[in-house]
Amino acid sequence: MSVETLLAAGQTVAALHGVVDHTVDAALYYGPGVLAAFAVVTAWRFCRWAVRRYNQLLQDRADRREYTARAFRLCRVADNADAIGALPETDLITYLDNKYAATPDLAPEEGR
Repeated sequence: MSVETLLAAGQTVAALHGVVDHTVDAALYYGPGVLAAFAVVTAWRFCRWAVRRYNQLLQDRADRREYTARAFRLCRVADNADAIGALPETDLITYLDNKYAATPDLAPEEGR
């Protein structure tokens, strides 16, 4: 164990001791009603945090799925491009001419 770990553990114990000490003082001074209200507020905030965390995890999972699907499609495009690039020159020109002829003209040059 390193010195930093021991210092961090000591700080954590000191913080917990302070929280418990303040809680006991508040219970003795203000009564149980304030502690019950504090517990309700703490539970509410924890539930809100948990919901936000769960939503973030779902969003991260969706982003990972989208990224994986996009990477797979890009690999497929690269494989197809490699396969097309390996064609002999005459077959490649014929293939590209057929693709060009099948593509609709979405941007006519005259009359814009």
